[in-house]
Amino acid sequence: MGTIFTDTDTNMLHAGESRSLHVLDLARKLDRFGRRAEDFLCEQFAKLERETEEFEREKAAWRRQLKRESSQLERLRNELDQRQAEAAKAGEVPSQDAQAEQSQREAAEAALATGPAPFRLLLRPHDATSTQVGLFMFELSKLNREMGGRGLRFEIAEVRLPAKRRFRRAETATATAKVLELTGHSALPLAPRGTHVALDVDITDRIHDWIAFKTRLMQSGLIDPDVVAAFYSGSRVGDIDLCATIREASRRADDVGAQASGYSSISRFANTALDSIQQQLDRLKSCYESLNKSCGMQVHIDLNSPD
Repeated sequence: MGTIFTDTDTNMLHAGESRSLHVLDLARKLDRFGRRAEDFLCEQFAKLERETEEFEREKAAWRRQLKRESSQLERLRNELDQRQAEAAKAGEVPSQDAQAEQSQREAAEAALATGPAPFRLLLRPHDATSTQVGLFMFELSKLNREMGGRGLRFEIAEVRLPAKRRFRRAETATATAKVLELTGHSALPLAPRGTHVALDVDITDRIHDWIAFKTRLMQSGLIDPDVVAAFYSGSRVGDIDLCATIREASRRADDVGAQASGYSSISRFANTALDSIQQQLDRLKSCYESLNKSCGMQVHIDLNSPD
């Protein structure tokens, strides 16, 4: 008995074949897309692997350089200790170079002991404007940039008004006599962020640069015992206007640092990186001396944590 197909059966067969062709075409498109996506991902992973290998090689090179410099520093320290011991036995007075090396070693040890902690800045503005204070902050921040950093971030800890007995009778305890305590932080984070190993950042070099910066900063001679005595003899007060002035000065320093094109880089005229650092250090001291004479601004920098 023959099979008879009606129009309905024929339409159903055509519809089924059409759906099958549509599904087959969609499967082919998905397959092509999958191959392209796989090729793209393989290329990106290969690129990432090459960049990771290059980064590891650079990091290993920096590690070797740090190890060499640390070994050289340790050797110089041992030689200095030996010379000082010989001088002490002979009853000789240490030379000026030996005293400078001793001061440098003490500064390095103090900076190493504080590690990534911020430094402390005691500031008595007197008649200095926010522009003048910002100029000093910029030169201080520029020293950090010359030593591998990205500048400084300043935070106000507190404001103190020195005791009246420290002033002459003709003077009054005005805002110009107040002493601010600020903390200077690295603009680069000195603590790893992210718990996953792929998100973690090796901040060893950053901390090493920060310690080296604080070492040079302690050799700048920006120490004023009078400011320290005035700060500890005073009582804590609030001064919104004075804090706003300091924040404006810090903002000005950041703006100038962002527009470095208006300032000539010292490293362009220096023979070596060490020369540029010393030149910027001299520039920082000259800037402070000028501000101290013109507007009476006083500064004290140390590595002690605030009380």
